[in-house]
This record gives sequence, structure tokens and C-alpha cells, in this order.
Amino acid sequence: MLKRPLLPLAATLLVVLLPTAARPDEPRTAPAGDEPRAVAAAEEPRTAGSAPPAAAASSTDPATQDQVKALAEELRRLKLEIGIPDAEYRSFAGMGPAASKVYFVPKGLSIGGYGEITYRNNLDDAPNDTSDLLRAVLYLGYRFNERILFNSEIEYEHGGHEVAVEFAYLDFLLTPAARIRVGNLLVPMGFVNEMHEPAFFNGVNRPDVERNIIPTTWNENGVGLHGELGGLRYKLYALNGLDLFASEDEPLQPGSWLRRARTGGAEAAAETFAGVLALGYDFGPATVAAAAYRGRAGQDRTAPTGERIRADVTILEAHAGVTWRGFQARVLGVQGRLGDADLASAALELPPEQSLASRVRGGYAELGYDVLARGGGESALIPFVRYERLDLQDQVPAGAIADPALRYDLVTTGLTYKPIATVVLKADWQWRKTDATSGAVSRALNVGAGFVF
Repeated sequence: MLKRPLLPLAATLLVVLLPTAARPDEPRTAPAGDEPRAVAAAEEPRTAGSAPPAAAASSTDPATQDQVKALAEELRRLKLEIGIPDAEYRSFAGMGPAASKVYFVPKGLSIGGYGEITYRNNLDDAPNDTSDLLRAVLYLGYRFNERILFNSEIEYEHGGHEVAVEFAYLDFLLTPAARIRVGNLLVPMGFVNEMHEPAFFNGVNRPDVERNIIPTTWNENGVGLHGELGGLRYKLYALNGLDLFASEDEPLQPGSWLRRARTGGAEAAAETFAGVLALGYDFGPATVAAAAYRGRAGQDRTAPTGERIRADVTILEAHAGVTWRGFQARVLGVQGRLGDADLASAALELPPEQSLASRVRGGYAELGYDVLARGGGESALIPFVRYERLDLQDQVPAGAIADPALRYDLVTTGLTYKPIATVVLKADWQWRKTDATSGAVSRALNVGAGFVF
């Protein structure tokens, strides 16, 4: 417990004293008890050239500049001790800037967060337009000392109907080349899984490729190393494996592949495990990166035939991006494989035309340009276009029937406007066409707003 005045008292004193110290020549209203004497002094006549009467020292005298400076220094020190630092928005080791705040405080508590609200208008007369308080997120971190810290993200989705921990880990910052991370970890794959704050990607919604093949946001319990060696960034984690049977209420479906096999670390089955290696390197304004994930998702379950389901999962991805003089470009490609897809589909009682894929593929390319970049201000206005191609049943097990509706092209084009770096307004138009015989096309308009702090 601190033996000195607390922050609220210091802040109150600063607010009260600072105006009087800044304007020492302004008249002060006398306290009620001194009013008769003050009035008499004001009415006492003085001869020309006579000096005004000397004022007696009083506890009501304005603070001196030295006293105000001392109080301001005390306030600054108290802020450091109880962990309320000034905000600093920089990414650390691939995390979002708001999620990285705890890395840039000297000690104590760090608080941040982000939020998103969206509206979707389906333009094909389908009666399913939606408005959604999509996410309200709180980051809580605590820095114990220069080498040990805790970081976490608590997420409220869909107006609070769903609550989840997106990550919660201890980081031991031994050296820049070797740091140990343990707890509930974000799987380091793609652009968005770690950098998923709304102000830092274009489009109201995250790319389909990074939701349905890389199952963003994807977090699992684990432990690992991360750091930088000669400019090469790396993350190497051992993780809890995916679970094909993680939810009985929401079983897996081919349209989102393994998205519902994420455990989130909540009482997760831990019979099988996985590993992931991610590498990245910067070339001036350009970044190239790749990641490989390998593990088993069967969690020692058996198929109706009695066979054990191994469900080996392999996901490989590579991505690159550049931001230069307002120009922005991203490209990503990913392929995933699922062993024992036939046994898994049978255990999940999926019909042949709804079988889980044994292989999926996808990728996207995105271009954008900040038309306000040359102005040198804080605002940004980015028209962009993104093209995605997904095949969620690129290969299916023997006896299964691939659904051509799960092979589709998706074009998203729109505007991202940031009046300041941490507040964003978005609007985009989407066009989707499947490989089904009918050539089904759907169109939608999305509008959203987001912030980070």
C-alpha cells in the first residue's frame, strides 16, 4: 500500500491549483469568513503614490510555480507506480498495437481494447439483413518487471451473447532472440489472426480465406519461443490439438472446414497435440512471412466402425505485404489437409454431399491507396479492392460428393476512412459467385465502425 497521496487526490489538487498559479494577477473572491475585512480594505482610501498594504501570508494564497511543478512530478510518478501510462500504439512481435500496449510501459497495469459494430444489407432480396454489435474487447495486461509480463484479451461478441478469452499468457522477455510465452496463445498464421484490430485491416469483415481456412481468430493453450535472429522473426509453439468434436451444439460443417474445431483453451480435450512454426522478414516497407501447422484433431475418438480417428491436420500458408507512400498491397495463399476425413465425417453423421474435405485451398490479393497520404496529416482515406478464391472441398474422401457451391470467388471493394489512426469508418460492396451449375451470384453491402484504445 502506498504511504503517499493517491492519484485521485493529486489530480484534484493539480486541477485546483494550476489555474490560480497560472493567473496570479487575477482577483480572487475572498472566503465568506473574510468578506467584511476584504471589503473594508477595498474601500480604504490611499494617497497617490502610496504603496498597497502588504498581504499577510495565508493558506488561501495561490500556489507558486515551484509548488505546481512539484505536484505535477508527484502525479507523474504516481501514474507510473499504479500503472496508468500514456498510450503508445506500436506493434510488438506481430500483435495489434492496442494489444501491444503492455510491452511499452515500464511497470504495472495496462488497459486497452477495441470494438466493432456492423450492418449488412443483402442486395438479393433475401430477408436476412443484420445489424450487429460484433465485438467489444478489453485488453488487460500487467508488467511485473522489465522481463516478465502478463497479457490478455477478453471479448464480448454479438452484443454480449458470447464471451471468450482470445488470449491470456505470460511472456518472459529473456533476450530479443529468445523469449518464452506460455498460456492461451494466438496461433501465428496469416495477416489477421494476430493483427485483428479493426483499424488495421480493410473491409468491414475479415477475409473469408482467413476465417474459413485459417480459422481466425484461433487460440489454443500452449508454450513456445519467439524472438528475432538477424532480422528474421520467428515463433515456435507447442499447442493443444484441434478437436473435431469440440461442440455438440455446433458440429463441423464443410462450409467452414475446421473453424468449429478450435478449442479456445476452454476445458479442452488434451489427448493430442500440435505445433506451429512462423517466420517473417522485413525488406524496407515490404514484409514476407510463412507458417506451418501440424497436429492431430481426433483427440483419441473412434468412428462408428470402431477405428481410432487420428485426423492429422496440416495447414501451410505464405503471405507478403507492402505499404509505401500510401500504396498498400497484400497477398496470401493457404492449403489445408485433414487425414481421416471419411471417419470424421461418419462420426459427425455428415451425409456424403456434406463431407469434410480432405484438402482445402484458398488465397487472396488486395490493393489499396491512401489518397490522403501526401497531405502529411493523421487522417487516411483508402479505397481498396480484394479478390478471394476458396475451394472448401478441393479433395473429398472416397464415396463423398464435392459440392460446387463451396468453390467460389469473392470480390470486396470499398472505402476505409480513419479520421485518426485509432478510429475507423468502413463501407464495402461484395460480389460472390460459386461454381455451382446455376452460377449463383450474391451481392451485399456492408457498413461498419471500429476503434482501438
